[in-house]
Amino acid sequence: MLELYLIFIAGFIAYRVGWLVPVSRLVLTNLLLYVTLPCLIISSLHIPFDVSLGEGIFVLILLSIYFLGSTAVIAKWTASRLNLGVQTTGVFQNLLLFGNQGFIGIAVVSQLIGTSGLFLAVVFNLVYFVLIWTYGIWVMGREISTIKLSSLWKNPGLIATAVGLCFFFMPISLPTPVFQALSDIGEMTVPLSMLVIGCFVASISLKELGQYLSSKTVWIVIFMRLLIFPVCLFLPVLLLGIPFEWLAVAVLLSATPCAPTISLFAEKYGGDTNLATVSVLITTLAASGTLPLLFWLFGWLHPLFF
Repeated sequence: MLELYLIFIAGFIAYRVGWLVPVSRLVLTNLLLYVTLPCLIISSLHIPFDVSLGEGIFVLILLSIYFLGSTAVIAKWTASRLNLGVQTTGVFQNLLLFGNQGFIGIAVVSQLIGTSGLFLAVVFNLVYFVLIWTYGIWVMGREISTIKLSSLWKNPGLIATAVGLCFFFMPISLPTPVFQALSDIGEMTVPLSMLVIGCFVASISLKELGQYLSSKTVWIVIFMRLLIFPVCLFLPVLLLGIPFEWLAVAVLLSATPCAPTISLFAEKYGGDTNLATVSVLITTLAASGTLPLLFWLFGWLHPLFF
């Protein structure tokens, strides 16, 4: 988390002193959405398929569908109850639905659980990758009439997901130089995204920043994203008695902070970029405490049910 914030500070300073000009926001956003993120998706899915974990794969996919489906319904209902503006509704729903599962989630799972957990984390993210590049863009663009449904199937993120799924499920692999090139480009995604977040924050006045930090919308996002959703939706799963490793992967990934991609979507499609940016920053900071807390909580409760 500290590394991410240091990169954010670098982007903030670069924008404030004029090294990164306002037009660079759009350039970097397009670079992330159309080049580095698709490469990251393909390279992250380019791992050997472990047939021995067949039951775990099935369970993790079901848990992912269950969590994302439930969250989407609750997020839509909550947005309607809050009577949010046109530019805010889609951003709010995306912030609740999509966490930083591809970077922070993978890093946390690999450190706490190991290689087998890393494979299961990739499996859990399969539904996420498809949903964020279809439903996520559709919700964002639909509210402000900036996107056609037919264009969803042509975006680079969804195409990269389809290509990555082919490499994941089929016994084929890319030549080493090609894979290494995709991997190197994909690794730019995280530092670039935090630099862009730094630019976004630098463009917000102190008065506006204070207004967002005191907004109930931001705090609803923080508590629902980091605590309420993962606890309330996964506590009933304990009754199923699934192995703790599988449950921990699902909980940790579902409790990750808001995805920086939402800020990029907001910038691209005309949503409330400031709301997305502030939410990403605050949840990333708060997750340093909530992720260990949830891992401990479910680790303590699991033996009582299994």
